Amino acid sequence: MTKVIGSKGKIVNVQMTGMAGVMTRLAFQKKQIENNADLGVVKAGAFIEEEVKESIIGNRAEHKSVATGQFANSIEFTKTGKAQGIVSPKKETYPNSKSTTEDVALILEKGTSRLPARKHFGNTEKRNFTKVQDIIKKEVDAGFI
Repeated sequence: MTKVIGSKGKIVNVQMTGMAGVMTRLAFQKKQIENNADLGVVKAGAFIEEEVKESIIGNRAEHKSVATGQFANSIEFTKTGKAQGIVSPKKETYPNSKSTTEDVALILEKGTSRLPARKHFGNTEKRNFTKVQDIIKKEVDAGFI
């Protein structure tokens, strides 16, 4: 609470009380917003994981990249820190091959002299950048009480 406790000339003395309560409330709200941002990133990561998979199996603009389904099934969101994560293929080796799902992801993303780039990750990011922001913003905004 704020109240004027006196004045002299052009100077007004103001006393503020209850600051400890305000600071406690702000600390609580900061923690709530951080937790909600973390939740937003997890939700956005799960969304992007599914979008990349849809791209790989041919349900988005990119050419389908499915032979056995192992590559599409290897895509996962991994939380890497507070409000941080990455969507990438699990490191798996294809049967009867030395190639890993990471190798395949790089080849498909960049292309080769015989295979045009399919950019499942890059195009998914471009297509859904605003959607990801909206998902995270919605969760952060829910932290404001």
